[in-house]
Amino acid sequence: MGSDKAVLSFGGPTLLARAQQVAQTVAAKTYIVGPREKYAAYGEVVQDIYTGCGPLAGIHAALKATTTDLNLFLSVDMPLMTSDFLSWIVGQAGDKDSLIVVPDALGGPQPLCAVYRRQVAAAAEAALKAGDYKIGHLFDKLPTRFLSEAEIRDAGFSPEIFRNVNTAEEYQSLVRAQTSPEGKGKGNNHQSQPYIEFQRVHKAFGSKVILDDVSFDVLPGETVCILGRSGVGKSVSLHQIMGFLKPDSGRIWVAYEDITDYGEEDLQRIRKKVTMVFQNGALFDSLTVGENVAFPLRERGGLEEAQIYQIVDGLLDMVGVREFRDLIPSDLSTGMKRSVAIARALAAQPDAVLYDEPTTMVDPLMAHLLGDLIKKLKQQLKLTSIVVTHDMALAKKLADRLLFLHEARAIFFGTFAEMAKSNEPIVQEFLQLDSMDFEHYFGAQRPAHEPRV
Repeated sequence: MGSDKAVLSFGGPTLLARAQQVAQTVAAKTYIVGPREKYAAYGEVVQDIYTGCGPLAGIHAALKATTTDLNLFLSVDMPLMTSDFLSWIVGQAGDKDSLIVVPDALGGPQPLCAVYRRQVAAAAEAALKAGDYKIGHLFDKLPTRFLSEAEIRDAGFSPEIFRNVNTAEEYQSLVRAQTSPEGKGKGNNHQSQPYIEFQRVHKAFGSKVILDDVSFDVLPGETVCILGRSGVGKSVSLHQIMGFLKPDSGRIWVAYEDITDYGEEDLQRIRKKVTMVFQNGALFDSLTVGENVAFPLRERGGLEEAQIYQIVDGLLDMVGVREFRDLIPSDLSTGMKRSVAIARALAAQPDAVLYDEPTTMVDPLMAHLLGDLIKKLKQQLKLTSIVVTHDMALAKKLADRLLFLHEARAIFFGTFAEMAKSNEPIVQEFLQLDSMDFEHYFGAQRPAHEPRV
């Protein structure tokens, strides 16, 4: 368990006390694994025999100390864990062919919310003596049953229960989800929890501060529009959500996971759930419109060519550009390129789409059509969306809530009705500007004549 966090309290019982309360509902006896001098006041303690060797040493020490066959391990930093789930996982361990039963969720096995038979102690000791401290290697050597996310969901539980907590901000985010009416019950419904969340994010390039202590969240199926002058961090926020940039401080959650410290392999997994429509479209110039949209389908694999083109035609129909399937991007107007880019993004079957200035550099009619398209996708596909824009008409059409960035800080976050009551002068100035003034205010560059197909 995370010994530095165990006795911390964020407005309630300590993490250790929470874990004990949940575990005691399913276990006849509970032990704390850690230094006796630190935890003796909280309950019966088992100390590591092999000190400094990580979680495997703790599992080994506990299994050596117990006399029971089945032993449940629970990390203290999973405050959303429920007694219902613990009862269920113990029930899954009834098959004696498996020495270990471990959930495989939120990106990998969860060895500190798992059931181990007592005889695992011998294999753990052999590994420790050999200097192999990786729990995963133990799974490879012993009969292990992995409980997939699909099995966990089918049993009525959300993988969200494995989210851990390292800071007060993370804890408060989890508590909001846990205590909301929709989030209660063994499933911990995702609808009550942000799909994307910034927690006190700071980002600077040299001496230039771009984001200063910025916090906001986006609920599943919600559209949040980010407004603000050029250079206030709107696009930088999107790039951090995609993992292209890292915050200097603060935490960023995407797809219910803290991605702040993720490496490229984990980020690639997240990018299968969240995709971005870049301002320039980022289409492959040498491929036709149809081939551009087919690219993520081919990359994913498992489809016949006939199936791919059926999906491509359906997506191009959805965004209104099917007749341009055999053209190359240079034959298209800026607005049409963005429609194709949206179709390609949808081909990846994402849960969320990020739009970077979708109506910049297009004529008013195309801006209106793109806005209608993004709104239709939200309604039909229930996509979670973030739209960076300076176009107030687009924001009014799309936004459930708005984030207003000014001088690196979030000076407003809420609904349009709440925005109208804001005391911030610049927010009121935004509300008073019409769409033409809006573009002039930002210094947006629009060509005198935009090529059309």
